[in-house]
Amino acid sequence: FPEEYQLLLTIPGISDNCCATILAEIGPNVDDFKTDKKLASWAGMCPGSNESAGVKKSSHTTQGNKYLKQALVMSVLSVQRAKEETFSLFYQRISSRGSKMKAIIACGHKMLRIIYKILQSHQPYNSQKALGLRQQTNALSLTI
Repeated sequence: FPEEYQLLLTIPGISDNCCATILAEIGPNVDDFKTDKKLASWAGMCPGSNESAGVKKSSHTTQGNKYLKQALVMSVLSVQRAKEETFSLFYQRISSRGSKMKAIIACGHKMLRIIYKILQSHQPYNSQKALGLRQQTNALSLTI
């Protein structure tokens, strides 16, 4: 899968080993998963709400592919330290609400959705597309 391998290496934070692990677990063809949400659920990186009658209960992300999840978490940690705009702004916004681990899982979920779109469209990573509208506005206000 040399073409897919090179496409995934365009994403900041993904090393050679993480890229190989991601391709080994997902495969180069993401058509097995109907949507990016199905892939995130299979990987165990989907967000969840464990709340009933206003009472929030703790939940764990123990299900899913542990090798893929580990590769995504390692990639998020490296890109968060590098202060790459797409993920660092998102990480700061989520971690300011509370748990840093929840922010790491949320960034991993975002990275997995980006990986899905890249493998589906065969287009390299574009940071402007990856930034959401809220993040683009925040980035502009920080530069002014």
